Amino acid sequence: MSEQPIRRAIALGYFDGVHRGHQALMDRAVQRAHETGARSAVFTFDVHPDSVLLGHEVPLITANTYRREEIKKLGGVDEVIFGHFDDAMRTMDWRAFISELLVKQFGAVWLISGRNNRFGYKGLGTPEGMAEECAKLGIGYDCIDDVKLDGITVSSTYIRQLISQGDMEGAARFLGHPYTVTGVVEHGRRVGSRVLGVPTVNLHLPTEMALPPFGVYATRVLIDGVPHFAATNIGVKPTFVDGGAPTIEPHLLDFSGDLYGKLIHVELHKFLRPEQAFASVDELKEAIEKNVRETRAFFATHL
Repeated sequence: MSEQPIRRAIALGYFDGVHRGHQALMDRAVQRAHETGARSAVFTFDVHPDSVLLGHEVPLITANTYRREEIKKLGGVDEVIFGHFDDAMRTMDWRAFISELLVKQFGAVWLISGRNNRFGYKGLGTPEGMAEECAKLGIGYDCIDDVKLDGITVSSTYIRQLISQGDMEGAARFLGHPYTVTGVVEHGRRVGSRVLGVPTVNLHLPTEMALPPFGVYATRVLIDGVPHFAATNIGVKPTFVDGGAPTIEPHLLDFSGDLYGKLIHVELHKFLRPEQAFASVDELKEAIEKNVRETRAFFATHL
């Protein structure tokens, strides 16, 4: 007797950043899973399809290494399924994508997609076609309308624009959570503690992520789930002519301890000032002290 596949209610999409629109899809998947006794799931791809179709990388809102964790954490689904987007996937007929992959291989009993979702070879699969095909296969289907704020459709493209402008508060509104950079603490040059008397932790910015403007931000850093406020510099440290790749360096307020090798999450809440070269170390110290005061003042009235 062959083993029956796991029954799943599957939300479809790339889920970059897990914004409010994505959360609506996953909320429905969780609801349908509960109603049908199935598992709630997301089906997504390991690389952004546009990066394959257009031949250039698409800046991401979530680091690749953290996508699964973020989708599960923010969406509340039971599992995340990653499909490999290669030439075979690119040329797959949209009906086969539903029947052979989602239904036969992954046991879909209900599918959920967005109003603008296009899938299969040349994007010929549409919500209307999916509804018709699901009805033929005897499984459920929901098409979720666009989520809008102030008349603007919530999308990863629009959120990337906000991030590129340094509008972290706007990005958080459309995401439904702060824009977050995740990484492992590494050894730096110790300029913060050795020269400035302002110890920082050092993270390399994931190269695939959408970069905000270089500068200083009021941030909240999660260490083992515990939040700490920090004034955080993103950039290349022009005062010291570092010459290396851009880094993110939080100066944790009221914290001491060894964080090397630890995975931390840096939430960017407010852009304080652009990165700049200072004429002296004393001028830089004064600027940092001001940024620390601004960070404390910001969080005194937020969160």
